[in-house]
Amino acid sequence: FETEDKIPHHYIKFIRDGVYEFRVNYGNNEFRLFFTYDGDTIVILFNCFKKKTQKTPKSEIDKAIKLKNEYYEHK
Repeated sequence: FETEDKIPHHYIKFIRDGVYEFRVNYGNNEFRLFFTYDGDTIVILFNCFKKKTQKTPKSEIDKAIKLKNEYYEHK
């Protein structure tokens, strides 16, 4: 793994409701990790999945939004 001070924009995609997707390619596999921002801080939402189709599954997006809302409720 490499460390960067800033994440290149082509690895990040805005999904909706303040949730972003971080794109990771490892070998022939594509993984997606959801995150949100809390000010200038990236908050990982702890749901990551192996992408098997072109479209991000709605169930994974809904799970990320739920975790984001729980984060802000308990903050």
